[in-house]
Amino acid sequence: MPIDPEFSKKLDKNDQHNGHDVWGEVKPPEKLGVHGTNVAVDHDVCNGDGTCISVCPVNVYEWVETPGHPASNKKSDPVRESDCINCMACEIQCPTQAIKITPK
Repeated sequence: MPIDPEFSKKLDKNDQHNGHDVWGEVKPPEKLGVHGTNVAVDHDVCNGDGTCISVCPVNVYEWVETPGHPASNKKSDPVRESDCINCMACEIQCPTQAIKITPK
């Protein structure tokens, strides 16, 4: 199931990680929530294939280890969310539709 485009209206901010907000339930290793706000990655949907990392022209993402998560043991994390230029390449090419870009 893809990221819910209404996540910020439906979920609570529960944490901060690498300078960005984390939304929704966080109970590692199974539930990791949505990381980021304007550049949001649903870590429970992300399969860790790295497409977003390779297509992002401004290097918004870095790998983060997520050992024991059922979908993958690593996820892309929007650590430089404020650098996003809203090109949408990551959202368009994400094979699991785990990313939602919301222009500021």
